[in-house]
Amino acid sequence: MKGWEPVTVGESDASVYRRGDVFAKCCGPDGVSELRDERDRAEWLAGTPIPCATVVDWVESADGACLMTTAVPGVPGDALAAEDQAGAMASLGRVFRELHSLTDCPFERPLASVVALAEDVVRRGAVNPAYLTDEWRKLAPVELLERVVAERPYAESVQELAVCHGDACLPNVFFDPSTLEVTGLIDLGRLGIADRYIDLALLTIQIHDEWSADPAPFLTSYGLPHPDQRRLEFYRRLDPLTWG
Repeated sequence: MKGWEPVTVGESDASVYRRGDVFAKCCGPDGVSELRDERDRAEWLAGTPIPCATVVDWVESADGACLMTTAVPGVPGDALAAEDQAGAMASLGRVFRELHSLTDCPFERPLASVVALAEDVVRRGAVNPAYLTDEWRKLAPVELLERVVAERPYAESVQELAVCHGDACLPNVFFDPSTLEVTGLIDLGRLGIADRYIDLALLTIQIHDEWSADPAPFLTSYGLPHPDQRRLEFYRRLDPLTWG
């Protein structure tokens, strides 16, 4: 793409480019449906008070598709200076509380579909070991999946449905490095109605692993100082099995 610089960070299967304040995410024919889902969710979220990347253009042809969005100002959470990470947790908690309080979302991500996705990834032998903890790498992916399936009835019995990001990792949350306020959310392809713990599980483990910090200030700001640890563990084990 002439005039566009390739972006090499991130884990998207699509090709990503930047020109000025616009990002372009491009895919072949097999990825059009998934990229269209991301476009639709970004357009919906942009109509709410939650800051996010906004859609600039969409191009689709027999060769694939390209989604163009605005660049969110600031820096991603995993690039925040170490001395700023604790201060950023208050803003992080507030924004996700507000996200989970939204209504009238037309997109759903039921637990049954997430588990089905994990079953497909495991069946194809496509689980990425880089997403697993050292402890989980000692087990076959099918064993991890069996633990998820065994805990699914409990997770379903206590789920609290909300508008969730679905891939709430720190690189997908941008902050103003001066004020430490959240400036926007990106990579919205998994956004939809789901158990709010699907976001909380990822955020708390990311804070622990990436920031080497106790997530308690984030949870307090969010309004849940004493989360259900069993449910957090369920979604932490499920998420790595859905990428592949």
